[in-house]
Amino acid sequence: MVDPSPACIDHPSRSTVTAPCGTVHGVVQGGVHVFKGVRFAQAPVGALRFAPPRPVAVGNIGAPQCDATQFGAISLQDLDPLPKALPGAEHNFYSLDARTSEDCLNLNVWTPDTGGTAAVYVYIHGGAFLYGSGTGAWIDGAQHAREHGVVVVTLNYRLGLLGGLWLGDHDPHSSNLGLQDQIEALRWVRANIAAFGGDPDLVTIGGQSAGAMSVAALLCAPAARGLFHRGIIESGHLAATVSLEDARRTTGTVLRALHIDAAGDDVMEHLRSMSALRLLSAEREFGIAIRAFPLVRDGVVLAADVNEALRDIAPEVDLLVGTTSQEDRLFSITGWAPPTQTADEAVSGMLPAGEARETGIALYSRLAADAGLDDAAIGHLIATEHDWATPARAVAAEHAAAGGRTYHYEFAWESSVPDVGAAHLVDLPFFMGNLDASGVPALLGDEVRFDNETRALADDISASVAQFIRTGDLSSSPLGTWPVFTAEQRATMVMDRSSQVVQDRLADRLDFWQANSAESVESLTSLGFVE
Repeated sequence: MVDPSPACIDHPSRSTVTAPCGTVHGVVQGGVHVFKGVRFAQAPVGALRFAPPRPVAVGNIGAPQCDATQFGAISLQDLDPLPKALPGAEHNFYSLDARTSEDCLNLNVWTPDTGGTAAVYVYIHGGAFLYGSGTGAWIDGAQHAREHGVVVVTLNYRLGLLGGLWLGDHDPHSSNLGLQDQIEALRWVRANIAAFGGDPDLVTIGGQSAGAMSVAALLCAPAARGLFHRGIIESGHLAATVSLEDARRTTGTVLRALHIDAAGDDVMEHLRSMSALRLLSAEREFGIAIRAFPLVRDGVVLAADVNEALRDIAPEVDLLVGTTSQEDRLFSITGWAPPTQTADEAVSGMLPAGEARETGIALYSRLAADAGLDDAAIGHLIATEHDWATPARAVAAEHAAAGGRTYHYEFAWESSVPDVGAAHLVDLPFFMGNLDASGVPALLGDEVRFDNETRALADDISASVAQFIRTGDLSSSPLGTWPVFTAEQRATMVMDRSSQVVQDRLADRLDFWQANSAESVESLTSLGFVE
C-alpha cells in the first residue's frame, strides 16, 4: 500500500479506494467519483522502451499515484491535423493542460459508487495511432457514470513509432506494443476495478476510429480473451490490420531513415538509446501513410488469421458495430483525402481496370445523376462505402454468422459545419453523451443547432450504449426496436432525428464492394482513420 502524504489527507471532496494496486485518492465531482492518472504498468523507458508493458508491483501504484486528482502524462505526439483546421476540436484529443511523456501508461476512472458492482466501459481513444489520449473532454466518462450508472475507464497507450513499430524480427515480443498496452490496462481492470465499484465480469471495450480498430483487433488477440465481454466498434473494422510482409517493409523504411542497420545485432540498443526528438521527427516525416500501426497479424500478439479468430470468439462477446454515413468528409478537412473526385476517379483509384471497375463507375454515376450529387458528394460517398461501411458490415456478418449477438448501425445526423455533414467523428459526442463538452460546436455546429430533436437523439444514443454495456441486448432500445444483425436479416439502425431500422441498408453498393474485395486496392482514405 501507499502511505498517504499530506496532500492525501481526507477532505469532503476526496474519494479514496483501497485496491490490489494500492490506495488511490481521487475526488467527487457532480456526484461522480473520479480517479485520474492511475498507473497500470511500469514506465516504458530505458530498457523497457520498445518492450512489452510490465505490470506494476502489487501494492505499489508508483509515485505520485497517491493523489489521483490530475491527469497523468499522455503519449508523445504531434498535433493532429483536425485542430489545425477546426481549433475547437483540440478538446477531443487531450485535456488542454496535458503533458506528454514516454512514461504514459496510466488510466482514468469515473464511477457512480465506489461500493457498487456496476458494468464497466473501457474506452480506447482514437487518433490514427499517432494522436489523442484518454484525457479528452469528448470522451469524459462523467455523463455515463452519472446518468446511466456505468463505470467508465479511459487509458493512454504508446502512440507512433513507440507503440506501432513492429520489431518482431529483433525481439518476438516487441510487436504491437500499443495493443499490448491496452491488454495490460484490461488486466489492471480485471484485478482492480471491483475496488472502484465495477464488476470485472461485466466489462465492455469500446472505441472510435483507431480506438475502434483496436477493439476489433482485441477481439482477435489471444491474450485479451476473457478480459472483456462486449465490444463497441465505432467506425472501425479489421481491414486496417497489417500483414507481416508489410510490417517488415515499414520497419525497414523507418530504420533506414533513422540510420540504423536493419541487419545488425544492435537494432534494439540503437532504438532504446535514441532521443525521442529523432523518433518524433521521423513520425512527422512519414505521417500516417507508412502504417506503423500496432495491428500486425504476427501470430504472437494478434492472430495471423483475424477472421478465424473473430469467428472463434463470437459466441462469447456481444458486438455493436457501425459507421457514419459520410465518414470520408472529415479527411478532406485534415488534408488526407481530395476534396472532390468524380465517380470515375474514385472507383478507378480502388479497382484495377476491368469489368468490376466499369460496373462500379456505372453504379455510382447513376446514383450521382439520380440523386443530384456533385463530385465532392459522390467521391466522399464512394470512399465511405468502400473504406468504412463495407468492412464494418463484414465484421458484423462474420460475428453474427459464428453465433454472436450482433447489432449494426449507421449514424446519419449531419453537422451544420460546412463540408462536415455526417463525417467521421461526428457521432462521438452522441455516443459518450457529451454534446455540451468543450469544443464540440467546432465539429457539430453552433450550440443553437442543438435543438430538442438533436438532444433527444444524443440522449437516446448514449442510453442505448449504456444499455448495451449493461445487458448486451438492444432488442428494445431507447432508439426503438432493434433486431439483431443476421445473414438473413441484415438489420441496420439508422440513427438520425427520426431513427429507424432498415433491412439490407445500401445492399446493392456494399454487396458490390464485398464481391470485389479481393481486387480492391487501398485508397488514401483507407489509411486515414484519424480522429
